[in-house]
Amino acid sequence: MAVKQYSRKLTMQLTIVLFLGWLAIIIWAISQWLLHGYPYAFEKVNVLVNTQREAITPVYQGSLLASLPLNAEPRWSLITIPYLNKLAVNDFFKDLIEKSQQFVQLILLSSQCLLIKLIILFAAIPLFSLTMIAGLVDGLNQRAIRTACLGRESSYVFHRLNHYLKRGLVILLMLWLALPVSITPAYVFVPVSLLMGLMIAMTASRFKKYL
Repeated sequence: MAVKQYSRKLTMQLTIVLFLGWLAIIIWAISQWLLHGYPYAFEKVNVLVNTQREAITPVYQGSLLASLPLNAEPRWSLITIPYLNKLAVNDFFKDLIEKSQQFVQLILLSSQCLLIKLIILFAAIPLFSLTMIAGLVDGLNQRAIRTACLGRESSYVFHRLNHYLKRGLVILLMLWLALPVSITPAYVFVPVSLLMGLMIAMTASRFKKYL
């Protein structure tokens, strides 16, 4: 029962973080649209998508991820549809259709950006797993040495580090998904994975002597 509640809570947190990250990118794109116009906003989001796509090119080429529409640019014109050209619509209605088209294009391109960021995050899972396993093994070795030497234990340190580790992962995920900045993934995930391994080692080393 406790495991089911924890899984449900974790799923809800990840869903909220994913939605907030998607919403932050859309708000950034729409703000660029309102401040500088649609061509500038589309170009900014498109440059961000292309830069992020270059980081995952070695990952998804030749795999099942290649079937995802990562190279598609949502460009179309509702005004040029012959059926709409035959309608006797006023300038206000045409402008409304054009603005709606631009809004939908920005949403689709922002969603594509979020999808690429998620793929980059999934591609970094082996790195995180390796550092977490290394930190866990090192921490358990330190715990065994402390137990054999009758060293002092601190459940407070264990619980606080565990709390900070979970919160730090959520904040990292939120920042990675929400920030409209193109950064080489290695410059972000390698230091974070090393820090995560260190925190897991400290957490495991402070675990109680008797389970």
